[in-house]
Amino acid sequence: MAEQSIYKLKINEGFKRLIPPLSSAELEQLEENLIHDGCREPLCVWNNTIIDGHNRYEICTRLQIPFTIQRIFFKSYEEATAWICANQLGRRNISDETRKYLIGKRFEMEKLLGAHNAAGTNQHKSKEDRPKMWVEPPFDKSVTRTSERLGEEYRISHATVDKYGIYANALDRLSKVVPEFVPKILSGQIKMSHENVVELSRLSGQDIKRLSQHISDDTAEFVGYSGARKVLPKKPNPEQQIPQIPVATVKDMPAYDPDAEISSLTLTIPSWVSSIDRTRSIANLSGVSVNARSRLENELLGLKDTINIMLAALRR
Repeated sequence: MAEQSIYKLKINEGFKRLIPPLSSAELEQLEENLIHDGCREPLCVWNNTIIDGHNRYEICTRLQIPFTIQRIFFKSYEEATAWICANQLGRRNISDETRKYLIGKRFEMEKLLGAHNAAGTNQHKSKEDRPKMWVEPPFDKSVTRTSERLGEEYRISHATVDKYGIYANALDRLSKVVPEFVPKILSGQIKMSHENVVELSRLSGQDIKRLSQHISDDTAEFVGYSGARKVLPKKPNPEQQIPQIPVATVKDMPAYDPDAEISSLTLTIPSWVSSIDRTRSIANLSGVSVNARSRLENELLGLKDTINIMLAALRR
């Protein structure tokens, strides 16, 4: 562990979103404690990026309070993400929605990693490298399916873990379009069912922005389930629909091509690679602003997550 100092650390917005925000009262209390007692607990970092201690870092750097750091070693962004989720789930006073999101996010990351042990159990060089709040989860290591293992750890069914994974992916999609909206769901300020969150995430970006604005009316301190549901488009009632029987013959119907969607996606990938290579060769990366660099990094990491999910689906 390093000695106390004012270290300059990096903040990854994707990691930061996994940390439940403190209330104004909690932030004030934390600041008073740091002023009075100093920063007793080390900030956990991976490759100089904070993975635990964002609030303490902001206060300590602003008030010039020295702190220590503890370096933790991970093999990948996914391992670090899974560790943060597990670490936050071990804390008290997180909302039910945040708990669902963190379990789902951890599930998605560990599923990608093909992990058979909890995130953080094998990637550290030694037990001394692990932060004090990390506790190895008490599940049966003979359980091989990730959802079953996490279900055992959090005392829920494996089907619920799968459902939380869908929920986490939906919230991540919403975060890319309306980043200020998701914290209101996770904090409980806006009550939305699992189905409505997923339904909203599947809309176009323009519709997501428009509907989220209606739902999170600035004048409302709390929006209940009914308030959120009435804003979303209503699904058509099958009983009110008159079935339309198409008039067509077998000759008129196109042949089914199981490779069509995959082939279409495959054709678009070279253009992504070309754009990235062109930017890397032309742009002066050393002169790029921190804001632009951070935005691109977050989008590339999101693209990496999507690619890994697709690769996992192809290998099943």
